[in-house]
Amino acid sequence: MKKFRFTLQAVLTLRQRAEQAALESYGRALRARAAAQPPLAEVAAELPAVWALWRAQLDGGCPAAEAAQTRSYCGALEERKTKCEAALHLAERELDAASRTLLKARQGREAVEQLQSAQRERHARALRLEERKEIDDLVNRRLPRVLADDLSQNRN
Repeated sequence: MKKFRFTLQAVLTLRQRAEQAALESYGRALRARAAAQPPLAEVAAELPAVWALWRAQLDGGCPAAEAAQTRSYCGALEERKTKCEAALHLAERELDAASRTLLKARQGREAVEQLQSAQRERHARALRLEERKEIDDLVNRRLPRVLADDLSQNRN
């Protein structure tokens, strides 16, 4: 019997490539989200300290220009925090999209692999059936000779 040949091998190869591309995209999205987290953490950690400094300056009676400069710096930090939050949110949305794409690609590959498995099983069954037929043919051809030999030995 012929060697097993999967009829949808080209489709399986395409699905595997699509899954690999989706996996790479997912990895990039994970790295982008990981890169977006530290700047936000830095700004979020620095901001309360700068606000506390500004309040201490106001309570301590510092020059107005110095308090205005600290207040301006607080505003700049708030703006930077907002931008970092937006970047993190965008990275998380891209990660979510990449995750969904990877899931769909994986499901597509698995579907074709299930077809391959079913086709391989059908091939194996057909192979076993063919082998059984050949064995039966061999037994049926040999059996009459053995019986004939037994009969001729009994006559002697």
